[in-house]
Amino acid sequence: MADSVVAFLLEHLSQLLQRETNLLCGVEDQITSLRNELQIINIYLKTSSGNNNNNKEMEQLILSQIRDIAHVAEDVIDTFIANVAVYKRKNLLKRMLHSVGHAKLLHDVAEKIDKIKNTLKEINENKIKYYQDSSDQTREDGMKMQSLHILRSNVEVKDVVGFVHESEVVINRLIGEGSLHLNVVSIIGMGGLGKTTLARKIYNSDKVKKHFNCLAWVYVSNECRTKEILLGLLKHLMPNHEYEGRRNNNTKKGKKKHKELAQDLSSLSEGEMKETIRKCLELKKYLLVLDDLWNRQDWDAVKDAFPDGNKGSRVLITSRLKEIASHTSRDPPYYLQFLSEQKSWELFSKKVCRGEDYPCGLESLGKQMVKSCGGLPLSIVVLAGLLANKIKSHREWSKVVGHVNWYLTQNETQVKDVILKLSFDNLPSRLKPCFLYLGIFPEDHEICVRQLLQLWVAEGFIQETGSGSRDLEDVAEDYLYELIDRSLIQVAGVSDSGGVETCRIHDLLRDLCILESKEDKIFQVCNDNNILIPTKPRRLSIHSTMSHYVTSSTIDHSCVRSLFFSDPNCYISYKEWIWLTKAFKLVRVLNLEGNCCLKIPSNLGNFIHLRFPSLQVFEMRSLPIQNWKLANGSMTQLQTLNIWKCDMLDSLPSELWSLTTLRKIFVQEPSNAMTAFLQNLEVKNGPDLIVE
Repeated sequence: MADSVVAFLLEHLSQLLQRETNLLCGVEDQITSLRNELQIINIYLKTSSGNNNNNKEMEQLILSQIRDIAHVAEDVIDTFIANVAVYKRKNLLKRMLHSVGHAKLLHDVAEKIDKIKNTLKEINENKIKYYQDSSDQTREDGMKMQSLHILRSNVEVKDVVGFVHESEVVINRLIGEGSLHLNVVSIIGMGGLGKTTLARKIYNSDKVKKHFNCLAWVYVSNECRTKEILLGLLKHLMPNHEYEGRRNNNTKKGKKKHKELAQDLSSLSEGEMKETIRKCLELKKYLLVLDDLWNRQDWDAVKDAFPDGNKGSRVLITSRLKEIASHTSRDPPYYLQFLSEQKSWELFSKKVCRGEDYPCGLESLGKQMVKSCGGLPLSIVVLAGLLANKIKSHREWSKVVGHVNWYLTQNETQVKDVILKLSFDNLPSRLKPCFLYLGIFPEDHEICVRQLLQLWVAEGFIQETGSGSRDLEDVAEDYLYELIDRSLIQVAGVSDSGGVETCRIHDLLRDLCILESKEDKIFQVCNDNNILIPTKPRRLSIHSTMSHYVTSSTIDHSCVRSLFFSDPNCYISYKEWIWLTKAFKLVRVLNLEGNCCLKIPSNLGNFIHLRFPSLQVFEMRSLPIQNWKLANGSMTQLQTLNIWKCDMLDSLPSELWSLTTLRKIFVQEPSNAMTAFLQNLEVKNGPDLIVE
């Protein structure tokens, strides 16, 4: 994730140099030099992210060092801006009195930037000095991918139950009345859902075997090459072809010929392989299964090997990506759903008991754990396998209840690799931070899509488009739909116009996002279990009460850029507001959705970098709204303001309209007085005002 950190910092520095030249007097040259250095690093990161570097450990170390130094640079610049903004608020006399302190501030910043540049040079020198390709790493990665494929196949093929209705639907698409031309049918769903199982059930069904006189199966994978796909198909097709041509050969001679044939096939060029496949299939009604297809290019490279003999032949594809289905066929894909509670329990019982009677008195605990799996077959099978090796007692199973996802995400289960790694590694770099960001929301939470898009923009995840003409939230919406099409986000609610209104992710994916984000220092989720662990996060999502967190936390908040409180019943006292403005001086995103306070605090303007405040105010008795004013220089980065359910709020401060970065103001469920105020409001060349 170092590439997104550096890309955001580059954008931040570029905007800073354009917009705040008066603030940077004295350090402008250093910041320009730092930006140039980071531009070179950014090009390197983009190049390295697209390469299959063999020395993965060295590559990860370099990326980690670049990310950390980019964070340091961001802290130096943001702290400097905050201090200068405070200095600018002073009157002329106070500025003169503090001129020495300001000069020292400029000197310190210049020194820190020089130190950062030297560190970046050291990282580059060490990379050149120690970086070496490692063929051993390549072999190790290959063996790991092979073991993941074995685990995935074992779980999906041998253990998943049901799919009676699902297989009937897909078989009907394959053999039902339809065009005699070659057609493609796709099965789409997230990792671990059982796509391979369903495809194998269909492939082995008597109906399919009777309908097609030639069947072949090839596992594609994300790392597969065109020649490997073609060779896999040939190994299925050619043995039958050879047997028909040499049915009189003896067994030993046949085995020898088979071995020689395999060697001969590997030596063929791609063109020769395609021609051989076409000859094997041209007079047959065939079914080919391409299991786990990831790239459109792979399909484009092999499709001309499949002849259309107008005999009703079919290709069955399994994939996690909707774009694969759209690219290979005009027909809509079959979307595989999660298992029902009944089917989930049936699968769990079958695996954990291994043919024996279900343990007496453990059904309630078992069903609680199965529910935590959210209908995902891979999770259920792995969990059942773990419990099958434990003593079947209430005491042992009680240890697992409430911690199911923790057990599932341990390295030895490989669930993280099967479900997340394959999908995550295949994501474009622009989508990775957007996806991992979903882990900040509470478990089973329906996420408001509009709010999510605003947050992505505020966090800097949405890069400027080439022309600059598109609204960033429109670009963010494209990102959302792409993640949905990749089976990583589930649609939870749809608006009357047909757009996605709310979304969610599977709880296991959420936990995996939290693990991955912790490693890459993207965000940290703080709850009652880890509240005493001292850390220094960049983004902090607090799943605890405000009062308990304030009194108990040992976290260093000096670098926090985004703060989320998820307690819906939280009341923010005056002292807690003071704590917030002092402890989180560099915060950009402040999301207190669902939190209650008696007033909008006047010191909200102390958040210099604030981009996304979300306030929910139920009463305004102690502070009349006309006293809510924003001082000059306050919240210069503010982009979006959400004001929800402000029953006592009757107007908006005039200072809002002078904020040049403010793009949108949302007012939801306004009071009658506020409604009248908004109707009479005239705003020219200001932010969009949306009232709901």
